[in-house]
Amino acid sequence: MNSRARPFAASITLAACAAALALHAADAGAQVLRWSSQGDLQTLDPYSQNELLTNSINGQVYETLIGRDRQLNLVPALATEWQQVSPKLWRMKLRPDVKFHDGRAFSAEDVVFSVERARDPASGIRVYASALGEVRIVDPLTVEFALPQFNPIFLEHAALVQMMSKSWCEQHDAVKPQDFKTKEIRHTTLNANGTGPSSWFRGYRTTRRSSSAIRTGGASSMAMCRR
Repeated sequence: MNSRARPFAASITLAACAAALALHAADAGAQVLRWSSQGDLQTLDPYSQNELLTNSINGQVYETLIGRDRQLNLVPALATEWQQVSPKLWRMKLRPDVKFHDGRAFSAEDVVFSVERARDPASGIRVYASALGEVRIVDPLTVEFALPQFNPIFLEHAALVQMMSKSWCEQHDAVKPQDFKTKEIRHTTLNANGTGPSSWFRGYRTTRRSSSAIRTGGASSMAMCRR
């Protein structure tokens, strides 16, 4: 095997083993899954780095408006339904009664804030956020996206921008994403507050919430530790 391909193959094997262990843990009850990788999490700011491992881990903590099922079909996540009102206008209904991990309620304000934050020059996913156009609040659980031009893959772009809490970011002076290129450190570098199945606490420890079964269709009881 080509020497450059070996680390990639090892990562794939490791990921497969981790997935198998996770399934076993769910069947056997509460278990601890210890997982290692030759790579490392770059940051907990979901917009700072567009890197596979970082995105995968942050994707357990933060959620997008639209998700994907096991067949990679687009499915509701934080948005329960969407409608293309016109070629350049989309409307989305948000899931009610969603809470961030610290108990703050998720609303349309967070959607507007998240898209604007994600298109900041320091963001690694600004190209996706910019493709969503201008986000407007219709009511606390409804948003509209006014596009500058027709976007045939609008829903795919909406499935790539994770939602953050506006008030939490304002409280911790993190209205803008961490500028990774300048080695900037923000509160969001080592802290996270999402709506996803895993919550992050004490720096490098996550706990998986069984309430995620409401959206994923299966129970979860996995804790993960990083040392």
